[in-house]
Amino acid sequence: MWSLQGALALLVVAWLLQCVGTWVQIKRYRSAFRELSSGWADGWMGAGRGGRFPRAGAIALIVIAPDDTVRRVVVIAGRTVFAKAARLEGYEGLTLEALRAKTGDAGKDSVKLAIVAALDQVDTVRAKRVERETPGAMMVPAHA
Repeated sequence: MWSLQGALALLVVAWLLQCVGTWVQIKRYRSAFRELSSGWADGWMGAGRGGRFPRAGAIALIVIAPDDTVRRVVVIAGRTVFAKAARLEGYEGLTLEALRAKTGDAGKDSVKLAIVAALDQVDTVRAKRVERETPGAMMVPAHA
């Protein structure tokens, strides 16, 4: 009987650890998102996810200026809840086309896949805004 109680206790402890880990990840994501979204009043922001189990995953947050240059790229990458947001300064200042060219051969690189997903989100939001502002108009994504 004790082994059943011990197994249940271990299950509860594992579940509690998972809850704490999820809370930590959400807190870090919200903090990075809040910092980026409050930094500029104009432009576009996109978030994307890359990677699949069992490889390490990544979340990318990208801020694009109205002139289509990359203002900021922040990535949270890793397998565990200990992954922190890191700024990728090598991508900042590039044009959208240059960034797409740099991440075009993403393969299984979770960071590049997350950046591509974030760029796709920016394209979607921009297309919706153009459609809203000019009824009947349709914007074709730059990478199509």
